[in-house]
Amino acid sequence: MAYALLWWFVISILGLTALPLVRRLFSALPDEGYAFAKPLGLLLASYVLWLGCSLGFLFNSPGGALFSLMAVAAISWTTGERDVRGFIRKHSREVIFTEALFAFAFFAFACFRAYSPEILGTEKPMEFAFLNAILRSQRFPPYDPWLSGFAISYYYFGYVMIAFLTRLTGTPSSIAFNLGIALLFPLPAIRAFGATHLLHSKLPSP
Repeated sequence: MAYALLWWFVISILGLTALPLVRRLFSALPDEGYAFAKPLGLLLASYVLWLGCSLGFLFNSPGGALFSLMAVAAISWTTGERDVRGFIRKHSREVIFTEALFAFAFFAFACFRAYSPEILGTEKPMEFAFLNAILRSQRFPPYDPWLSGFAISYYYFGYVMIAFLTRLTGTPSSIAFNLGIALLFPLPAIRAFGATHLLHSKLPSP
């Protein structure tokens, strides 16, 4: 669970990193897009790492992952709405509920995976092979885990996102795989809350 706490912390940092940009992009939403900050922060930072490694500007390493995070932070805090204190005072209820929902959903699923951590069944062994292949690749496209000397001829960006978090946190790949699965519940949950909150705000009062 120590790694789960570390992942929760890093995801929270990614959310804060993207918050100013999210507020500018989704200023018309009731919570100014706060429910989308964590997913967008993870998406953008992972994309910067993927693009840099694909073009040869970055290495797929902890340093490359940290650079990608800092690049997104620089863009977000330069171009977005930076009054975070005022935002929290204005939307304290939405912020508290979103954070509580994310934490509960993430740690509940992480506990579930802790009791059933085997990487077995369906496509899990293949997915684990992809994750390890990406972690062993300095550039992208990553190595093909089955065909030496070739690159993965399959869509793999979702695994890059999990590998990005793995790099930042120094998590063993077997634990990172299960924590990546645990993220499949809380990230959609907070986005669903944001969408529901938007629909509720648009409904006419009784």
